Amino acid sequence: MEEIKVSVVVPVYNTSPYLRQCLDSIVNQTLKEIEIILVDDGSTDNSLEILKEYESNDPRIRVIQQQNLYCGVARNTGMEAARGKYLVFWDSDDYFKPEALRLMYEQCEKDNAQICVCGGRQFFDEQQFECPAPRYIRKNEIPEKIPYNIHTAPDHILTVTINVTWNKMFLRSFVESTGVKYQSVRNCTDVFFIECVQCLADSITMVNKPLVVYRKAKSFGLVSSIDKGLDSALYAWTSTAEFLKAHDRFPERSFANRSFEDIIHLMSNTTKWETFRDGVIYMKEEGFEKLSIKRPADDDNEYFYIKWQNEACRKMYDCTPEEFGRWLGNIYFHQNAAAVAKSRKNAEDNKKKVNALNKDIEKKDASIEKLKGEKAEEIEKNLKASKEIEDLRKKLEEGKKRETDLSQKVNEQTEQLKARKAEYAELSKKLKDTRNSVSFKIGRVITWLPRKIKKAIKK
Repeated sequence: MEEIKVSVVVPVYNTSPYLRQCLDSIVNQTLKEIEIILVDDGSTDNSLEILKEYESNDPRIRVIQQQNLYCGVARNTGMEAARGKYLVFWDSDDYFKPEALRLMYEQCEKDNAQICVCGGRQFFDEQQFECPAPRYIRKNEIPEKIPYNIHTAPDHILTVTINVTWNKMFLRSFVESTGVKYQSVRNCTDVFFIECVQCLADSITMVNKPLVVYRKAKSFGLVSSIDKGLDSALYAWTSTAEFLKAHDRFPERSFANRSFEDIIHLMSNTTKWETFRDGVIYMKEEGFEKLSIKRPADDDNEYFYIKWQNEACRKMYDCTPEEFGRWLGNIYFHQNAAAVAKSRKNAEDNKKKVNALNKDIEKKDASIEKLKGEKAEEIEKNLKASKEIEDLRKKLEEGKKRETDLSQKVNEQTEQLKARKAEYAELSKKLKDTRNSVSFKIGRVITWLPRKIKKAIKK
């Protein structure tokens, strides 16, 4: 049996609008020695029908069905069924570059790594627009030495990339040896698994290229369900901290940066005041302590790598939920205003560039038209000259033909002249022979008198 190099595990739940693009990008990977495990998590649309169709057409595909237990459990189900040397966990509404598996597999093999991280791009579904996503690999936090681990890069082990599963490849034997599984939670299902295995790994490598494209779809994203599951996100982070502390693999500063950034992001995307308020209260009463997130000193703006989050942490510590909510709203308002201003400036700059390009294009178009005119004249002259040459060639051919015909006639007439000369010579000889003959001479004597009489009569 051919070695399976990578097992691709894809949990599926009601993503039929995007499923074919996702599956096509997987089955067409340039690395062919793969198995594709599709776990239907109780879909109620026609996703399962599509999965079965692909399964019937590709022997590398296996479809597993389960009741709706969330994608964490679906990933665990796929992991238990996997037989490949490496694992990837991809989402059914994303799509992937053809060389993604090959490049990560080769990098893992080259560096003898247990995890490989790659870059990605974002696709905004409503706008149908794909763009770079630099936060999937933060270039300013890439360790100097690769492969890296918690000992060689303790301050950036969790912040060089974000806590998602789809931009990573894992050595299956390593994952199984850790006993780490995905949590059965509504939101942030990646947190516990990703952060734990990264801290437990001895060797993490990297392919700094955008190999995966993450779809930002309004009806499928985390933000659309965070109001129902902020508590599960907070649970994911606190249970991760407990696990890492128990295994003496807790990178305090890196963990504080990663977890606080994620929690602030989740809170800022809530749409219900009660959800936001309860999240702030939880952090103040026990979350900060469980996560080992300390309040930065008033003059310390370096502990959190994203500068404004130092003040955010102090505000959450010191303020009521209402006060913190107003402060955070103001921050995001100004950030958004700054982003809008930057976008406007970029738009103006782009407009100027476009106008400059249009003028340049107009000049080039004018030059092209001029060249076209000159070229047309040149072509017309060349055509005229070509026609003249062709006419001369025809006349030359006609002259050669006439010359050949005349030469043939001269040869014929020469042959005729030769034949007549030969006839004349023959007649002259016969005449001479006749005159010299005895009979001719006797005849001349006999006819002498009559000829004289004839002459006399004519006179």
